[in-house]
Amino acid sequence: MPAPLLVSARPRYTKAMMKIVAIAGLSLVVIILGIQIVSFVRQTHQLNAAYASAKAALTKAQTEEANLKAEQQYLANPLNLEKEIRARFNYVNPGEKMIIITPTGTSSVSATSAAVSD
Repeated sequence: MPAPLLVSARPRYTKAMMKIVAIAGLSLVVIILGIQIVSFVRQTHQLNAAYASAKAALTKAQTEEANLKAEQQYLANPLNLEKEIRARFNYVNPGEKMIIITPTGTSSVSATSAAVSD
């Protein structure tokens, strides 16, 4: 008597079923790669914005540094330093008198002193 054929309990996959599984796997890989690409693009935009902001801050700081160096060089001259101190702080040397000139019509004190002088 011939030996009975053993039927396995596992179902055999057909070629069509294997194609479906392969397509599903590839689709999953494409979706994961797409998510990674979108994440990478977002991160790139954020880094570009941060770089532009840092570059603008650097340019502003360099301009400020150049202005401060120019001012330092200007104030290194004693005559310029004295002129700035006199202008900013109303400094006068001993024996000098300070005269502050205001436009006419803006101060009631100047109008009153003009009337008293007449």
